[in-house]
Amino acid sequence: MKHSASAPIRISADFPLPIHVQIKDQLKMLIGLGMLQPGDSLPPAGQLAEQLQVNRNTVNAVYTQLRDEGLVLMQKGRGTAVASNQQVTAFRIRQQPLYEQARHLLTEASDRGLPLDELLLACFAYRQLFSLQSKHEPVWLLVECKGHDHLFYRQEVERLFGIQLRVAFLDDPESSVLEAMKEADGIISTLNHADEVKTLAAQIDKSVLTIGATLEPAALLQIARLNPQSTVAFVCLGKNGGEWMLRKVAEAGIDHMNSIPVGIGQTDLLQQLIHSADYLYASAAVYEQVQQLAPEKTRLYPMVLEQSSLSLLQDVRASLHS
Repeated sequence: MKHSASAPIRISADFPLPIHVQIKDQLKMLIGLGMLQPGDSLPPAGQLAEQLQVNRNTVNAVYTQLRDEGLVLMQKGRGTAVASNQQVTAFRIRQQPLYEQARHLLTEASDRGLPLDELLLACFAYRQLFSLQSKHEPVWLLVECKGHDHLFYRQEVERLFGIQLRVAFLDDPESSVLEAMKEADGIISTLNHADEVKTLAAQIDKSVLTIGATLEPAALLQIARLNPQSTVAFVCLGKNGGEWMLRKVAEAGIDHMNSIPVGIGQTDLLQQLIHSADYLYASAAVYEQVQQLAPEKTRLYPMVLEQSSLSLLQDVRASLHS
């Protein structure tokens, strides 16, 4: 893992954006421009907080948001580093033309002597007044929990819809989830929490699109061929995600191994399984972390959308672009 002693981030209490947004967006730009490469460490939260003269909790919250977006990995005892995954690759592809346009705009404004802060505020005001009136971009929200592989569902919906998906977590206060649902034009839940999400949506008279996932057939066949004496760990963001992974295997009639679900945050149990298990099947959200800990034993647990869910999303996509 490569290390970054400090990050060239600047904040201003006078700028009309919250401090945590300023920090997060600058870190995202460093990742998007390739100034922070996959594997590079971000400064420890305490160090960056001292550098910027902000509360350490502010930096921790920013790192957590970047992790939830799939851009960084947070490992206990090893700090926070830029992830090496499809989310980072896709993010950099999306952001490059935006940053190039921003550079041209600000360079031209500077050459003409225009105040840059006022220009940015004017752009925002213009967008609010005119752009949104001429074309309303639909807001879609995924509601899931932090224990399941929400990154997979988010990535699949974004790929199919061609939009950036918002995410609300049922682990958070109900009021914040309801507020996010109120702001959304469309709400998506997974089968894991369909009833709970529909109950919340009913309070604000909104409907919910429900999708499900399963394991790729080739991986099922691979697991079915494991020695009956094998001990297999199923690792996800949380234990409930690992339980879902195990359940999908059992639903296929594969129950001949000693199977154990575990969340990536269950450090003691995970360490035990690294030594005692024969195989560690990890969801995409935690695969890189687990693979670094036990490269010989780690296998990817490749999820795919159920065919009915894929067809449903494709129908919705067609209606969005009609």
